Amino acid sequence: MSLMRATSAVFRRELQLFARRKSDWANPLMFFLIVCSLFPFAVGSESERLKLIGIGVIFVGALLAAMLSLPRLFDEDARDGSL
Repeated sequence: MSLMRATSAVFRRELQLFARRKSDWANPLMFFLIVCSLFPFAVGSESERLKLIGIGVIFVGALLAAMLSLPRLFDEDARDGSL
């Protein structure tokens, strides 16, 4: 089996597992949307300030949202004792 076929098979399997449990992708997505939409209320709605820090807010919001899915990433390894 070629490396490309093996990679695509693993990727398809992970997507199928990910699609089975809607909370695995819905919770981080909702968290990201809430962080990005509430941040202007905390900082102020001045467009120049938001232009300066907007990309950083999006990046940090995405990193924090990705941290919500980390327990699922290591769950199987912790259960079988390899972690």
